Amino acid sequence: MKEDEKNQSYKAVGIIMSAGMTMAVSVTIGYFAGSWLDKYFGTKPWLTLIMFILGTAAGLKSLYDLAFPKKGRD
Repeated sequence: MKEDEKNQSYKAVGIIMSAGMTMAVSVTIGYFAGSWLDKYFGTKPWLTLIMFILGTAAGLKSLYDLAFPKKGRD
């Protein structure tokens, strides 16, 4: 395997791992932030649900940006 092919393989693995971690962290932060806010305001389960959905949406947007980068960016 050539050095250039090896580097591209490592880049692909890095992008895939980054995508998985981004989604997992976004959903987890949304869930725990909502859970904390529910305990603070006593609104269980509404803020947990809303923040979970927002965390999921943020993760999906981040994955979209990773999959379809804007032209003119590195």
